[in-house]
This record gives sequence, C-alpha cells and structure tokens, in this order.
Amino acid sequence: MSLVFKQTFRTTSALMAVGFWCGFAGVIALAQDTPRQTAPPPELPKEVSPVQDDKTNPTAKPTQETSVAVPTPEANLAFMFDGSNPTSLDQLRLLESRAREVAEKIKKATVNIRVGQAQGTGIIVSQDGYVLTAAHVIGEPDIQADVFLEDGRNFKAKTLGLNRRFDSGMLRIETKDSLPYLDIGESTDLKPGQWVVAIGHPGGLDRERGMVLRMGRLLANSKSVLRTDCVLVGGDSGGPLADLSGNLIGIHSRIGSQLWDNLHVPIDAFSDEWDQLSAGDIVNETPRPYLGFSLDNDSNIVTEINPGKPADQGGMKKGDKIIKIEDKVITNKADVGEIVDALKVGSQITVLVERDGSTVELKLKVGRGWR
Repeated sequence: MSLVFKQTFRTTSALMAVGFWCGFAGVIALAQDTPRQTAPPPELPKEVSPVQDDKTNPTAKPTQETSVAVPTPEANLAFMFDGSNPTSLDQLRLLESRAREVAEKIKKATVNIRVGQAQGTGIIVSQDGYVLTAAHVIGEPDIQADVFLEDGRNFKAKTLGLNRRFDSGMLRIETKDSLPYLDIGESTDLKPGQWVVAIGHPGGLDRERGMVLRMGRLLANSKSVLRTDCVLVGGDSGGPLADLSGNLIGIHSRIGSQLWDNLHVPIDAFSDEWDQLSAGDIVNETPRPYLGFSLDNDSNIVTEINPGKPADQGGMKKGDKIIKIEDKVITNKADVGEIVDALKVGSQITVLVERDGSTVELKLKVGRGWR
C-alpha cells in the first residue's frame, strides 16, 4: 500500500526529511483500486524560469479578511517556484514550512461535495459561495448538493455550469454566512518542475482522518490539462491544486495510467468561461425545454419524476396518466416529446393528468435541459 501523508508533516529527523522531499512526493497516496505502474517520472528540466506569483483573478469577488491567500514569497524562496531542488537542509526546512503554511490556508476553503449518492471535493473561490470542482462530480446544472467545510459547517448548494471536455464544474453555496475562500491564480505560465500542493478527501469525508495533502511537482502544462506527480484517488476529484504562494492553479480531474501521471483542469479554463459556468450553462451543448419526468415505454403513464425538476415542483406523481399538455392531447410518448420540444424555456404551462380516477390540473414552469 502506498504511503498516506497528512498535513502534520511529521519529520522525525533530517535524514527522513531529505528522504521524503527529494525521494519524490508523488508516491504519497492511498491505495488505488486499480494497480498502476510505478515507473519514475520523466526527467525535469534543470533550469526553468520562475513564474509570477502575484497574479490576480480577473473574475474574483471582493477580497475580504476571510481570504486565505498566502503572501508573496521572499526572494530566497525562489527555488520553490523555478523548478529546482532544495540544495541544503535550510532550504529543505523552508520548503517543508512553506508547504505546511499553504496547506493550513487551503484546507479552510476546501469542501466535501455530495450530490445524491456521489461525492467529491471542491474549493470555495469567493466569499459569496462560488465553488469550483470537476464536471463529473456535479453531473449537470440545477441539482441540489450538500457541502461540508473543514470547520464543521455544512450548507446546501446548487450546481451551476460545467464543461465536460475540460471536466470543469461550478456550484454555489446557498448562505449569507461569511465563507473562507482561496484566491484564483493563473495557469498559462506555469513551468514544469514547479512545486505544487494537492488537497482532497480521498475515499470521501473522514472527520477523524481529515483532508489528505500531497506535495509534488508540475510535470507538464497545456491549455486543457495540467499533469503532476500528486497521486489522486477516488474522492479527490474537484479538489484544489495550488502553488506555494497559495494561489489556486488547477482542479483535480482524474488519474492517468502511471502512478505519477495525475491530471488537473487548468484554472484558466474556469476563468475563461466564468460567465457561462456561473450562468448554469453546459459549455458547447445546446439547451432544450425540459420537464423532468419519464414515461413507460410508448405510453402516456409517468414512471419516474426527477427530484427538484419542473414536474416534481408542479406536483406530478409517479403513475399519473398525462392527458393534455397545454391544449394538445397526449396518447403516447412520441406526443409528449414533440410537444415539449416546442415549448419555451421559462414559460408556464398547464398539464392535465388522470390520477385515481380523477382529472388533476398541474401548473409547470418549463425548465432547461441539454443535448
């Protein structure tokens, strides 16, 4: 079983510290469901340019005292950002101290997300409750979710937009409480070799264990994906990847075929599509009218009601026999599909159903689905 590394950074001797940091942090992880090769990562460049660490978030909400940003590092910490290794015990101790400081900041804004039976991780990026995560964690827009903070609080949230190609997703916490949040950085100019920190809830929320930290390095950077040696497992999806300035640079997406090949959504993918994601859009997909019920085979009998969707909100029940939608008579499933496709999203419609021998009139507000 791989080693599990928590935020405590237990270092019992200098030799153990050297062995940990220089021995490659990507091996720290929980046991994987599927065996993967443990070949060493590709050789990193010996010299890379340091990256800017004072970038601002073009879409960020107003910075308040609850921000968990970490101050810009001093010049003597440049080795943490230019891809080089610590060359002395003093530098090793600085690296360890910096990682501990950043981890303590990040975990305050990191949340466990539950959508139905599924769960993952997310990171709060504004005081008014916007949370970034992976698209496959939230599934689709306009679904109720629960989020659990490190301080013990939990809130209801609503899923917003997503981009399945990048695996980027967004939701918003429904509260007026002040929330801790992490500043959004930029990912375009990140260089291979840069030290990074990954945090998540592998295996799901575990209050006794707490969150799990992995320290590692950036292996590759492209517009669509970041690759690191910070090993990810189930439950980590949607969690934060940060640089040692404490800026958010990526969101955990999935594992690759090798132990050290772990994929993250670049933070710029969120910033570039912020308006669409916050509006609840599915990027690159076409919206369509949606009522949120299913029919039995080719009949007009309701077999399933999707919780929280227009049919559910309008009082439709499983077993209802749909007689009319607006003024159109319904006799089968094809009739429903044809009529629903012609409806306008946001409009109010009348649906007549037969229930227990009586006719019941329902008022539904047409929702928005995607294809």
